[in-house]
Amino acid sequence: MAKLTYGDINDDTLRALSPPAPVYFLALGFLLTLVAWFGLVWFYQMRTGMGVTGINHPVGWGVYIANFIFWVGIAHSGTLISAILHLVRAKWRDAVSRSAEAMTIFAIMTAGLFPLIHLGRVWVFYYILPYPSQRQLWPNFLSPLLWDVLAVSTYFTVSLIFFIVGLIPDLAAARDRALLENGPAHWRTRLYGAIALGWSGAGGQWRHYDRSYLFFAALATPLVISVHSIVSWDFAVSLLPGWHTTIFAPYFVAGAIHSGLAMVLTLMIPMRYLLKLDRLVTVDHFEKLAQTILMTTAIVGYTYVVEPFIAWYSGNVFEWQFALWRGGAWDRLTTYIYWSLFLFNVFIPLTFLWRKARRNIAWLFAVSIAINIGMWLERVHIVPASLAHDFMPHNWGDYLPTWVEVSITLGAAAFFFSFFLIFVKLLPTIPMTDLKSQRAEEAGVEVESCKWTATPAQESAATSVLAVFGEAERLVRAARTLCEQGFRRIEVFTPVKIEQIHRILGHRKSPVRFWTLIGALSGLIGGFALAIGASLVNSLIVGGKHPVALIPFCIIGFEMTVLFGSIFNIAGLIVHARMLRRRPHKAYDPRFSRDKFGLLIECQPEELDIVRKAMAAQEPEEVHVHR
Repeated sequence: MAKLTYGDINDDTLRALSPPAPVYFLALGFLLTLVAWFGLVWFYQMRTGMGVTGINHPVGWGVYIANFIFWVGIAHSGTLISAILHLVRAKWRDAVSRSAEAMTIFAIMTAGLFPLIHLGRVWVFYYILPYPSQRQLWPNFLSPLLWDVLAVSTYFTVSLIFFIVGLIPDLAAARDRALLENGPAHWRTRLYGAIALGWSGAGGQWRHYDRSYLFFAALATPLVISVHSIVSWDFAVSLLPGWHTTIFAPYFVAGAIHSGLAMVLTLMIPMRYLLKLDRLVTVDHFEKLAQTILMTTAIVGYTYVVEPFIAWYSGNVFEWQFALWRGGAWDRLTTYIYWSLFLFNVFIPLTFLWRKARRNIAWLFAVSIAINIGMWLERVHIVPASLAHDFMPHNWGDYLPTWVEVSITLGAAAFFFSFFLIFVKLLPTIPMTDLKSQRAEEAGVEVESCKWTATPAQESAATSVLAVFGEAERLVRAARTLCEQGFRRIEVFTPVKIEQIHRILGHRKSPVRFWTLIGALSGLIGGFALAIGASLVNSLIVGGKHPVALIPFCIIGFEMTVLFGSIFNIAGLIVHARMLRRRPHKAYDPRFSRDKFGLLIECQPEELDIVRKAMAAQEPEEVHVHR
């Protein structure tokens, strides 16, 4: 990355947004055709009833719930790459984080379809929403199914906000490029300008943005671990053999990240080739993904071995007979699926132990497909198996999906891939700001904080001077020189955050942290208040628990804490970074989002020569005086 300039990063990323080739429209048309078929089949199911599916007694949950778990799992790697790896400062995540974040959004949207499809009577979905009604039918906050609804909806909301916040500086660059190429009336200019929220890359904006993004990552990190843990509790809090186990939470989380990382490879390998992003997304990035997959492979393989061991060691006759049936009933499809999981999810990914395998693009793609197939089979195996083989032999049964379920499953996959196809031609697929930040760190300049030695300019300054620099180093030195001479009304415009500027100008810590804290506390209090208030309406005794059970209500409080903390966070960013205006600062130049650096000084007319002399020492490319 050190050999690429800011302009190279900008051009390579935004060039991918050029009008697509005919094959793109053919692929998109094919996917949309499958989506239309999905809609027709779903309508047929609603008109005819759930009897058109393979769901029966005793298997009340089938491939729809398995699809829900699979797609929620796919969504997890986006937050892992964007949030967790951001906190640990893993530089390789910068090239792949944007696509992973988009994948997260589309995967959650796809997953959200299946509870509605499985519901059958989709028009009564609002029964589960916590609002006062004349029927006095409040949701039961002791139910893991309701925890699921709250967790997934919170995850979607926070991931969407996180995705949009990460896009803001890059969309400003896309806005400026569209403005120069197509003019202010073009739809791309208007779209990017609306989402960029008046971003200009000013020093104050970068200060608040950096803190806000960090807090988002801190909030999203525990959220990603909690969501699939809660999804696993849909099963683990039951008493059925094969489900009632404490290993399910880490098992589901590791499997989710395993499948999600594989899907990142599945999407990015063709995208890198078709969009000609070879200089930005290198084989090294794919190798790091493969090494991370090795870690999740080890965890998944461990759980595969430990699960039957726990069944044997527990001495529970029902658990042990279920483990024997699952692995040894060769007259049933279940056993073949069970043993295929070891092949797809453990043995094939273990080939990444060899460096040549990790750096072979074709093999990376093949392994990612194998993992996706294996993890989908795992979810299908988990859901109906325990239902089909519970405590009582006379209650055992079989389950096979019908053409309706197969059609809806394929249509939902097309739904996901069609959104991703639209994304790669509509929004920047590579986080330019993060890659430019790496470049800025490599060429960083150490500068001490400014010490005021002169009388600052008056507030009623009537003259402003804008200098345009081609290097961040010259901008920093010019800003420090003027600061030492007493000029306080200094603003900078940069394509990337320059940490030295904040030290020079003595910026304080961003108050966005207080917004985040207030939001998190409000969510915590509101979550417990909602759960306790709803439980007291009917005072139901569920599972032997008191109506007000604070331990289960911690889940509600946690999810609301993250949700409100994130909402208040972006509100604080918008307010303090002054991003409500539709257009950037009047002195802003579209080149500042690409590879130029602007320094704006407001001064009195008699101080103009001093400012010019200080700027000239750093050899600016241009100097503009506005009176």
